[in-house]
Amino acid sequence: MRKYRNNDEGDNYAIVEIFGGAFALLLVLFLLFNLISESTTAQRLADIDNSDGIYNISWGSDGEGFVVLSFKDKLHIIEDQKSVKRANICKNNSAFVSYAKNIYSQPKQQIIFAILEGGAGTMKKSRDCLMAIFAGKKISIGWIIANQELLKSVNIKDIPPHIKKVIKK
Repeated sequence: MRKYRNNDEGDNYAIVEIFGGAFALLLVLFLLFNLISESTTAQRLADIDNSDGIYNISWGSDGEGFVVLSFKDKLHIIEDQKSVKRANICKNNSAFVSYAKNIYSQPKQQIIFAILEGGAGTMKKSRDCLMAIFAGKKISIGWIIANQELLKSVNIKDIPPHIKKVIKK
């Protein structure tokens, strides 16, 4: 009976060695796949153009539009992720004034206002501010009425998290 046990223990050691070797091989394969995936992701990130205008709408050779969100009491600049209270929109040191000067310093560029519920007054105040800043210069703006129906039609997975957070406020 003792011989039978010894044979059993030898089989157990062989099984442990086989599973241990298979586990080590799987671990090595996992590390290789992880390294390949990491290098592919790094390459994709390197290919992304991090210049100004990631949140813009291109009109091709006719120019580009840069989107800002217009709320009842504030304006949110998507690119800079900054909000400006309605009362401070046209102040010289406001984020909106510096953003507008940056946008309109290039030809064929415009600001596009996405007007959310109650944001028409904020958009008008922003437009009046632009007219005062760029008096005598021809500038162009655009707007989109972003009501609940439009927001429902947009694929929620396409909206970046920081914009979702601002819209929900």
